[in-house]
Amino acid sequence: MVVLDYLQHIIHNNGLSGFFSFCCFSVVFSFFICPSHGVTQDVLATICSQTQNQEYSIGLLQSDPRTSSADIPLLSLTSLELAIHQADENYHTFVQYKKNSTRKALSGSFGNCVTIYQDMRDKLQADHQLSQQRQFEKITNLGGLTTLAYNCDNGLPFSPPTASITEDMLLTLQTAIYVNEYVQSTPESNV
Repeated sequence: MVVLDYLQHIIHNNGLSGFFSFCCFSVVFSFFICPSHGVTQDVLATICSQTQNQEYSIGLLQSDPRTSSADIPLLSLTSLELAIHQADENYHTFVQYKKNSTRKALSGSFGNCVTIYQDMRDKLQADHQLSQQRQFEKITNLGGLTTLAYNCDNGLPFSPPTASITEDMLLTLQTAIYVNEYVQSTPESNV
């Protein structure tokens, strides 16, 4: 109420220029009263320096617009959603490879990857639910998902063009692993 009375006083005595000055002052003042709680570049660098490719990891997290304003718990959700997205893409790629394969042995190998990636998607969804519930300490099976990605890649009889998506999956999983380890070690996530 006091602010509204003050605003009316400014407008009455100074016109719109006074109102504009008040608005500018309010915006600047809000930065001091309500600082941003977004994840800093230093935090991203700390997390991503543990991965095999820091630049990829930082770029991946920054590809989601929420990262710049995310608090630490939201960064967990973001990293898991990025991993789910990559797992979905890989799953659909292997479905297409299986569908288009003319060799039975190769079709079987691609089918194995379809099964592996479906399992990975299910596990990532379960971890995502835990993150939504802020049960970060229960997110423990991310490391096992890298084994699944390797199992798919190693089960193929040759090095197909899928090697790059496997690498993307591994780097995305590493990012999610280290983000969630960081989240678990941060008091802010226990709020």
